[in-house]
Amino acid sequence: MRGLLLGMIASVLASATGAQGQQFPSAQGVGANDSGTGEFNRQQNFRDFAVSVTDTNRLTMRPVPAGPKDIMQGLEVHDAKGLVVGKIETVGKGFAVVSSAIGSVEVDFPSFAKNKNGLLINMPKSKLDVMMAHGHPAP
Repeated sequence: MRGLLLGMIASVLASATGAQGQQFPSAQGVGANDSGTGEFNRQQNFRDFAVSVTDTNRLTMRPVPAGPKDIMQGLEVHDAKGLVVGKIETVGKGFAVVSSAIGSVEVDFPSFAKNKNGLLINMPKSKLDVMMAHGHPAP
């Protein structure tokens, strides 16, 4: 009985060492168009990027242009770093008035962008504060 048990253990060990000696083909040729996994990842990344650009309802931190329907009275406006520069006081034809405690300034619609945090303007808060204090329209 012991001999039978030792024989079975020896055969299991022999088959395990034989399996270790075998080499499997590499997965390099597996992927889209058999061009490798790197090419597949590049294609998938491009597909994800195209979806994020075309689907503006799914906002991310990446700014996208804001349309006239996105610019409404009472919304906060952030600068490029995310600091609040003011709120939209009024909306006119093609422009909006952004006001803060310092003053107010007119901003054209093409100067606005949006991300998941809200409306953005690509200008530092310090520059916008100076413009508000002097009453100059923003570019």
